Amino acid sequence: MEIKRPFMIALTFLLIGSEALSGGRPEFDAVGNDSSNYFNDAITGLVLTANPWNTESDFTGNPLPGMEYFSTPVQLTDDICYNGYRSAYTQWRRPATYEWQIVLQMDPQSDLDINIEQCVVKHSSTTVFGRIPWEGGEQTGRYQLTNGTAVFIQGANPCITVEASPGPNAVFGFTSPFILTGLTQCGITELPLKRLPYTGVAIWERALVARMPGYMTAAPDGGIEYPLSAGDTIRITIAIPFLNSVDIRYGQDNVTVRYIGVNNTIFTNSN
Repeated sequence: MEIKRPFMIALTFLLIGSEALSGGRPEFDAVGNDSSNYFNDAITGLVLTANPWNTESDFTGNPLPGMEYFSTPVQLTDDICYNGYRSAYTQWRRPATYEWQIVLQMDPQSDLDINIEQCVVKHSSTTVFGRIPWEGGEQTGRYQLTNGTAVFIQGANPCITVEASPGPNAVFGFTSPFILTGLTQCGITELPLKRLPYTGVAIWERALVARMPGYMTAAPDGGIEYPLSAGDTIRITIAIPFLNSVDIRYGQDNVTVRYIGVNNTIFTNSN
């Protein structure tokens, strides 16, 4: 029996809209156990209380080895910004790459916030709270000349790449990774989240927005987007260029993915 075109159009919009009608819950994911992330605060505490499955969120070893990981350019040492925390140190004029792969525990029904904590200080500083010239917190990409003139060089900033890969519950057709599309905070302009420069300031967090992928929508680099599901992975790569003008540190807990999850779509390490 032939299905009429108006009916198919209506059915398509119904299926697309069904996710939006589902109950939504704020959720965040990180490498390892989300409930013990160093940077958890009062807001993430609300999420942990409401979403108890975050205690079953360590995918660094099971159910599939390597689903989550943090890759460092050097070994971890004591962080100078955060007491009791360990991170990998990259000094100025030293290229380096950091990588986090994070498992989504819910189906997202919103854009994804890629939340980045950081420790950015002037070269050779031993504290982010400087008391003398040429010591303390700094901004990536910012050079200060000997006469005090501040110069900002875009190419001296870290660059971020964000890629989604299918997990065990991926939607039909999602078989190959694709680059996510970013949204600027001002103007809401779309930009490919591939080697996209951003600036970091001292210990202040930076939230970069990745647009919620659509069904079979064109993705950067010729890829194809698909809606994300619980169990899919998000790989975040931060590359530090040789022009880097600061000392910078990132650790396992520095990057989290925050979004609104669809109620009752849960993926845990006991699956």
